[in-house]
Amino acid sequence: MLFLYREVLEIQLPWLDEVVRAKRPARLPVVLTQREVAQVAGVHALQLRLLYGTGMRLMECLRLRVKDVDFERFARYRSCSAMPM
Repeated sequence: MLFLYREVLEIQLPWLDEVVRAKRPARLPVVLTQREVAQVAGVHALQLRLLYGTGMRLMECLRLRVKDVDFERFARYRSCSAMPM
């Protein structure tokens, strides 16, 4: 709204001078400790290793199927292109 009145419509309203833009909070990345990683077991451990090791996004990892992985070349396939794991 502030941009609209000041820049687009070029209207100076007195109460707009007091309006301050909202600032985004600083976000720290969530990192697991080695101990927390060691406590994860089963399918979740495999997914966790894939996420950290390959740089896959979460939904890519959750949608990954056995036929998408070439175990001989250690590569994953997505729409006819091989990506190293």
